[in-house]
Amino acid sequence: MLYALFDSKKDLMSTIKANDIKWIVSVTAAFVASIFACIFSQPGDMILTETYKGGSSSSSSSGHDDPAASKQRPFWGVVQNIYDTKGGIPGFFTGTGARILHVGMIITSQLVIYDIVKQLLGLPATGSH
Repeated sequence: MLYALFDSKKDLMSTIKANDIKWIVSVTAAFVASIFACIFSQPGDMILTETYKGGSSSSSSSGHDDPAASKQRPFWGVVQNIYDTKGGIPGFFTGTGARILHVGMIITSQLVIYDIVKQLLGLPATGSH
C-alpha cells in the first residue's frame, strides 16, 4: 500500500532515488506499526501494572511488607479499580503518549533492523514484492 502511494507521487519525489524509497517505506511502515502496537497494548499494560502495584499505597508505614497487602487482586477487581479511579475507558490509555515515544522508537528500530538484515541476506524488503 505504501509503495502504491509513493509510486503515485513520483513527480513530487523525482529527486529521491528508488533505493531510498525502500528505506522511506520501511521506516514509515515500522513507525505506523509501532504506534498501533503501543495503542493496542496499553490497556493490558495498565492492568498488569495495577495488578503488581497491589496494595502498595496502603502498606504499613514501618517499611515492612504486609503479606495481606501484597496479595494480588482478582482480574476484574483490577479492571474495575482502573475504571473507577482513572476516569473510565480513557483511564486504560493513560500514558500512551510516553509509551509511543519510548516503546514506539524501540519497536520502530527493531523492525527497521529486521528489514536491513533481510536485505543483507538478499531477501526483498517487507512489502516490496
